[in-house]
Amino acid sequence: MFSKINYLKINTKPTSTMKKIILGAAVMFLMVSCQKDNSQEEVNAISKTEKENWLKADLNTEFASSQKQVTAYLFPTQELDKLVNTPNVEEVRFVLGYADNTIQIEVVGIDESGKKLGIVKSVVLKDISVQNNLVELKKLTVNTAKKRSLLLNEHILLPNYAFTWIDAWQEKLNTVSDLDEALSYEGTRFRYYSLEAAVVKEMTSKKSANVGLFLGLNQKGKVTTILVNLDKNNGIKKTSLTSKDTEDVYDATRPCPPNGDPDKP
Repeated sequence: MFSKINYLKINTKPTSTMKKIILGAAVMFLMVSCQKDNSQEEVNAISKTEKENWLKADLNTEFASSQKQVTAYLFPTQELDKLVNTPNVEEVRFVLGYADNTIQIEVVGIDESGKKLGIVKSVVLKDISVQNNLVELKKLTVNTAKKRSLLLNEHILLPNYAFTWIDAWQEKLNTVSDLDEALSYEGTRFRYYSLEAAVVKEMTSKKSANVGLFLGLNQKGKVTTILVNLDKNNGIKKTSLTSKDTEDVYDATRPCPPNGDPDKP
């Protein structure tokens, strides 16, 4: 009986209908395999053209509508940690580009001379639930008793300020008023935001899933970059499950221009 069953299996040829079913299943498998777990996430590496496009992009209603859908730019903590711990990396730059009516951002590690030593791509997150959960920042505090370096204190941002600034940028996108002014210095559009690598190294030491970069509108009416540690669900990472304290939130406060040389690529 055993040999007979094997014989039948070996000599049974699939019908044309079976072939179609098998082929269809294979195609579906490939399609599903190629899809991201979250269709709202897009990995972006900024090309030279996209950087150039940013400098001349028309910040119109199409831009505002598209940008409003962006919740955050995610940087995997493990990759970011490797970058800031690369020998001689002294500074990181969050470089701006432009594609599909949307700002694109990547982070570049820079040595003391300005030489690029590595890049980490961002994942553009478009998730309204995460955006809604940002209101939690209004309820959270930071541990004021924690000892920090002067450098960290220089860039630290209170969580409620972070929420206010992020919300202000979203409101700005509703009116499409003076968007170019908010993203420029004396008529020259921001190229990147720079920050000491030591600040990012402090963030990556917390072993969060991602470091989220949020755009916000600061008290000077200028767009700035706000860095927040996020958990695996892209929620605000707290110091513990029951804590009212969040991990430190930082503002990368040095846009180029006026800081740095906008004429250097």
